[in-house]
Amino acid sequence: FATAVGGPLIEIRLISSLEPGSGYHYTAPDFLDLIPLWICPVYFLGGPAVGNLARGFWAALGDSNRDQAVTSAEECKSCRDTRAVPCPNCDGQGSYVTYNRSVQCTSCSGRGFVICRTCFDRYGDDPWDLDAIRELMDADEVKGKVEREKG
Repeated sequence: FATAVGGPLIEIRLISSLEPGSGYHYTAPDFLDLIPLWICPVYFLGGPAVGNLARGFWAALGDSNRDQAVTSAEECKSCRDTRAVPCPNCDGQGSYVTYNRSVQCTSCSGRGFVICRTCFDRYGDDPWDLDAIRELMDADEVKGKVEREKG
């Protein structure tokens, strides 16, 4: 949102404050004789891409601190550092009965557990990267920890 709104405002400020021969000026202003019409869609549509790029940079920068954060923190009381908790939708069963039919839980994809939100930020994971979270929950390491906690 900030890119979609702020970008055109910055363009308007630059165009109106800099002299025409300064190298930063448009020769054919369209909108209110101030800014070309293509500027707004470019910033509006480019906003999500810029956000993803920024999250990628922050995730890469956070990787160096990931191990330090995990080792310095005490054990999570919710998941006991397995990073997974029983699914609240199916009560950790992986399926539930509805209309006299057993169906696979769509919240946990039938695993019976979901990622622990209590300690999620300790590991430096990107909360918007759903594919990475799904891969983590499918990892044998997490499944093994969950099974050891159950048993």
